[in-house]
Amino acid sequence: MKKIVLLTSLLLLAAGLHAQQKTYYVSPSGNDSASGLSVKDAWKSIDKINTVTFQPGDKILLESGKTFPGKIVLKGSGTPENPIRLSSYGVAGRPVIDMGREEGNAITLTDASGWEIIGLEITSGYPPEVGVGRSGIVVNATGEGVAYKYLVIKDNYIHDVWGQMGGTRSRNTAIAVSVGGPRRRPEPGQPAFVPPTFDDVLIEGNRIERFDKVGISTGGLSNLKVRRNWMDNLGGDGIIVSGSYRAIIEFNEIHRSCMRSGTLDLPGDTAWNEGKDGWWPHTAACWIIRCEETIMQFNEVYDTGRQIRNGDGFAYDFDFYCKNCLCQYNYSKENHGFLLLMYDIFQNTARYNISENDKTHLVQMQGSLKNDSNFLYNNVFYVDHGTLDLDFFRGDFADRAKDVNDLGAHFYNNIFYAAGQGRFRWEYSTGFAWDRSFDSKTRPTLPAGSIFLHNCYFGPWLDGMPDDPEALVADPKFVAPGTGGTGLGTLLGYMLRPDSPCINTGMYVPNAGCRDFFGNPLEDGHPDFGAYEAVGSGLFADKADLAQQDRDASDASSVAWSKWCFPLGLPVSDVKAVPVRLYRPLEEGVTGTVTWVNPKNGKPVVVDLAKIKDRGNFTLPVKSDKETLLGTTVKVDLKKGKFTESFEIPFAEKPATRR
Repeated sequence: MKKIVLLTSLLLLAAGLHAQQKTYYVSPSGNDSASGLSVKDAWKSIDKINTVTFQPGDKILLESGKTFPGKIVLKGSGTPENPIRLSSYGVAGRPVIDMGREEGNAITLTDASGWEIIGLEITSGYPPEVGVGRSGIVVNATGEGVAYKYLVIKDNYIHDVWGQMGGTRSRNTAIAVSVGGPRRRPEPGQPAFVPPTFDDVLIEGNRIERFDKVGISTGGLSNLKVRRNWMDNLGGDGIIVSGSYRAIIEFNEIHRSCMRSGTLDLPGDTAWNEGKDGWWPHTAACWIIRCEETIMQFNEVYDTGRQIRNGDGFAYDFDFYCKNCLCQYNYSKENHGFLLLMYDIFQNTARYNISENDKTHLVQMQGSLKNDSNFLYNNVFYVDHGTLDLDFFRGDFADRAKDVNDLGAHFYNNIFYAAGQGRFRWEYSTGFAWDRSFDSKTRPTLPAGSIFLHNCYFGPWLDGMPDDPEALVADPKFVAPGTGGTGLGTLLGYMLRPDSPCINTGMYVPNAGCRDFFGNPLEDGHPDFGAYEAVGSGLFADKADLAQQDRDASDASSVAWSKWCFPLGLPVSDVKAVPVRLYRPLEEGVTGTVTWVNPKNGKPVVVDLAKIKDRGNFTLPVKSDKETLLGTTVKVDLKKGKFTESFEIPFAEKPATRR
């Protein structure tokens, strides 16, 4: 009897919850005074939607094929189990939200989660106006310390929306999702601002075209997936992902991005001053910034623009503070560059990608060769017209140019293929985008193989090929090079013929993944050059030895990252203890010591890193005065496995810092 009563209660509860989930219909032939709970009793306008706070499980359905003027401001939160959905009913096509000449966002969602926005069309049609910003779907989470969860933005069509390009740093964006809030500096004794979090966000299958400025932009999201979106004719960037851990950006197709961001005559651009107070002209197709272990894969980028003030135009970009991120299995065709590597990034990798007839700068490198330690391996770079630069960028100002002996990245197992009138060049560049100088004669005085090691070269290089002690100078014998079209499936011509000298002659690269560009496994232990791995052509690998190489590479990476996380300098003051704050906590298994020697008595002060409680912050008990500290250094010794790293951090009046 008790079981029957319990079952009955559960059924009644479920029925009650289901009854609370309402479906609202909206039609231009409706009435805002009606209930909205049936097609017959549909609401009429967007204005009515904006007055309602929706509940978990509710649906707001706009009549398909109809136009709704205005802007939607959504209220209420759902849950991952019972999200609120904004979508359509009927079979006549997408409902159209027409912003017209209005400024702002077609759809706004603030401080809410548990939503699905699916199958809508957004447009404006009005030309750009000075001082007027227009965006499509904008989601902002600002609540201090609030955990937001679950958002789907899928299968929407956003087009002909023109925001102002010049005179403002704001990004008019088709789809923007971010967490934020006032990054206030706390008053003495007050806690710092705790930013919100937003977990489980999917942006999928949207079509964006004829839009100024940005296609998709995200900031601070976790468990983020940006996939299968299609874009064409964007004034600025295609996809920007900022501040995410293990985000996935995949199977997106971007045509003609960066088309208007750097022109000289943008309306409203008079306040421009290299981005400090005005608009930012440097744009790229698909890029990440302040991300860790984030992957860009299976994407396609075509025909980026690049105007005189735009120093970018790349298909892909590892931007500031990216760590251990991947750019793999992507295609780049006829863009103003394949990849940008900014400075202050750490061990990011571009592998098994194909670049066909990119132009201007193939790869631009701005960071430290040793400390940032980024890698490009098993890529194919094909050019049959024009000169394609490997651009070692020394900075905007010639009097502060970066050291050529600590600039660049590591290139292994790549194929550089120049056919027809195509050719490659190694350049050191300096200056602003519109007035840049190029030096193709200077070379670093580094040991051979420090930058280029074990690559295949076919075709001309201006001013000589790179200094590669294990260079393979030969025709790689592609099946049909230069025949790539639109789509990843058009690139079979970059497979190697059975008689290719690149098969089984590549070098082993630790932790290189499990597949090549075409899906073939990497398991025989005898890698090929380029993005194709011939199946069954190698001998059986010593898997135990390769696994040990992988572990050693991981240990070396942990030690190098721990060094990267230490401050570049320490301030001087009259102190009893010097605080040392790391950019990120020391990785597990990294040990070592931090030592300062008092110049007055020669006695060392030592901190054992294995014993500190906080792996990201500790104090050095120097008990000294400002004058004694000035000019001295702290010695750091790090260790993990068989790898060690030793370096010194100076005390200074104005210590150097990262960005």
